[in-house]
Amino acid sequence: MNQSLRKANPIQETVCGFAPATIANVNVGFDVLGISLSTVGDRVEVTPNGTQQNKITFIESATPLPYAVEKNSCTVVIAAMQAQLENPLYVDVRIRKGFASGSGLGSSSASSAAAAFAYNTLMGNPFSLEELLPFAAEGERAACGSAHYDNVSPAILGGIVLLYQNKPIRLPLPKGLHAVSFFPNIEVNTASARSIVSRHVSLDIVSKQVSAMGAFVSGLYQENYDLLRKATKDFLVEPSRKILIPYFDEMKEATLAAGGITFGISGSGPSVFALAESHTVAEHILAELHKIYAGQGIETLSFIEDLANGKGCRIAQFDE
Repeated sequence: MNQSLRKANPIQETVCGFAPATIANVNVGFDVLGISLSTVGDRVEVTPNGTQQNKITFIESATPLPYAVEKNSCTVVIAAMQAQLENPLYVDVRIRKGFASGSGLGSSSASSAAAAFAYNTLMGNPFSLEELLPFAAEGERAACGSAHYDNVSPAILGGIVLLYQNKPIRLPLPKGLHAVSFFPNIEVNTASARSIVSRHVSLDIVSKQVSAMGAFVSGLYQENYDLLRKATKDFLVEPSRKILIPYFDEMKEATLAAGGITFGISGSGPSVFALAESHTVAEHILAELHKIYAGQGIETLSFIEDLANGKGCRIAQFDE
């Protein structure tokens, strides 16, 4: 036996994992910062099948996803975990997407995280939550070509997570902090969104962004909404990516006028987000965003989340 293999204590029954949508970057932390939401997410169910191979038996998704196990994020994650286990169980997999792929809310991350969490539970939790992150990141690689951690980390761990050398640092969230998510149903390809971001920026821009990130983290620890309002600015990505999102500037102006802490692009977009210090302010912001899109012929999906409820992955019922 390979001594590097992890021993498991499988529970031999069906397990369904839920993983939430996430907001990545949060303006100040391109590719290194993410926030877990709570009510919107993906469900992945795993059932031992008594064979020597995994199989996807059901997918519910607004956009087509592959049934081929070598291409689907969920089964890529599970296979990576099986390679590190002694006597792994092979499984039938069912997938239920809770929100659209390509929305900018960490769609492939939610599926990858849910698969990792469900399979780990099935096998008796041989891996810690933090040890699940590299496996879930492999699902990201299968989906978009790169093993990003900024969505899968908060999806699994919950809360707000800062990545340092792909290792998670969990940050505090001020009481009362709410997020508004607003998804205009237009297509923004992640690879395309990344391609328009400049690879060369001035030292002045870098200095501003580093300073903003430091102030943002300090504002979280101090529960200082005023500092968060001043600090949570995107100097690197927003100037180039905002052109992909209709009425971005109008939405940003309305959000700040309504008392929002910040407004920006969620992940690669087209979803946008706002942070607010209360549910009341969040409702006001959302009403203003809907006004801007009213009559424009673009479908939208929106929700408000109390960020204190963003606990990351959990066991769930597949059909709830």
